[in-house]
Amino acid sequence: MSGDGSGDRGLLHGYAVLTAVATFLLLIAGGLVTSTGSGLSVPDWPLSYGGWFPPMVGGILYEHGHRMIAGLVGLMVLVLAAWLWRAEPRVWVRRLGEAALVAVILQALLGGLTVLLLLPPAISIAHAVLGQAIFCLAVCLSWCTSPRWTERPASFSDATCPSLRALGLMAACLVLAQVFLGALVRHTGRAVGAHIFGAAALLLVTGWFVMRAAALRSLRPHAWRLMGLVALQLVVGGVVFTHRASVALRTAHQALGALVLAQAILLAWQTIRYSSRSARARPWRRWIGAYAELTKARLSGLVLLTTAVGFWLGMREPAEMGRLLPLCAGMALVVGGAHALNQWLEREWDALMERTRRRPLPSGQLSPETACRFGMGMSLAGIVVLAVAVNLLSATLAAIAWALYLLVYTPLKRRTPLCTLVGAIPGALPPMIGWAGARHALGVEAWVLFALLFIWQLPHFLALAVLYREDY
Repeated sequence: MSGDGSGDRGLLHGYAVLTAVATFLLLIAGGLVTSTGSGLSVPDWPLSYGGWFPPMVGGILYEHGHRMIAGLVGLMVLVLAAWLWRAEPRVWVRRLGEAALVAVILQALLGGLTVLLLLPPAISIAHAVLGQAIFCLAVCLSWCTSPRWTERPASFSDATCPSLRALGLMAACLVLAQVFLGALVRHTGRAVGAHIFGAAALLLVTGWFVMRAAALRSLRPHAWRLMGLVALQLVVGGVVFTHRASVALRTAHQALGALVLAQAILLAWQTIRYSSRSARARPWRRWIGAYAELTKARLSGLVLLTTAVGFWLGMREPAEMGRLLPLCAGMALVVGGAHALNQWLEREWDALMERTRRRPLPSGQLSPETACRFGMGMSLAGIVVLAVAVNLLSATLAAIAWALYLLVYTPLKRRTPLCTLVGAIPGALPPMIGWAGARHALGVEAWVLFALLFIWQLPHFLALAVLYREDY
């Protein structure tokens, strides 16, 4: 055996991995407590009914079992922090160990005070999110103490817009937001629509990030692992939100969320670690402006306005207002994605016209591949949001409008003036989609709204044609 301390470091790494596994088991135990409604089954703390081993029946089994695992994890984190303080030369790694220990102590206090003082749900939500943070700290300590940490793959240029760094941080932040919203849903039953919308946004950003990261050999395995976890989490989450899921599936949904968060943080961390900016990245304002132009933000805003008007006219009681936010969010994604794909399809012709040559694709601000992936991701995410958070009818109408706009109207623009009539159909569907979102059905009123907007668009199209006649 070598005398350079490599054996001791191997033991340290193995213990860090064991601590991370124990922390994950603690999260599963906590998920079982909330999934079975066993919270506060034991009225005292830290003992359970005055003893260390109460009758393990009913909710006591889950609640006291959770406490026992939590005590073990607390001791393991304490040992890990002390081991790092004694044997780890890197100050920042020792600080991570100390942060994990402080988080465990705070976690225990939040749980205990909730039992003793019957604190409000906000404390239980903080308790749940902090548990996920402790697990992520344990995973990070496992990674930075592993022998693979010393491997230094060749750095890569990160001068694209948006950078891999930005996408990685965005994905990690979205997962963290989803963890918070998930805890809010579990403990209060609120924010279900926001959680579903967040899932769609997470799928879009994560897919974008993974497709970019997978092109790099050093990041490829981690990128596909993240995509697989996100896909599995969405499938399990879809079953859970049918309200017919078992305790095991609800617990698995929460546990998978922790794995997704840890993997997203690790991948973002490695992206930052291995990237080098060999060229100056575009300013954030220019980047935001390019995507706003790609999605035609102002025109999309008008579409959302007509959708909201249709919803408001179709609404029969104030309780239905809860569907307005996911309706507008889903429509924003579908419409923005359609506009991005429209510019991707017409990029060659846009480069020939004075009015359009400064758009993001002809001007080179964004690549065609980026615009295509961005548009497809937004469109699919929007239809999913509408189908899950609003209703299937609104999602079907949005899909029809998307298909008519991209697959029929766009190719006809260079072939026949009748394209104006075809293009007026998807332009007139938003108020009908809003009505369908409120009523779950179409009536005469919805068709009247469609007809009004359809007729108005004809002189609007003709006025534009006259104004830009020479350009066309």
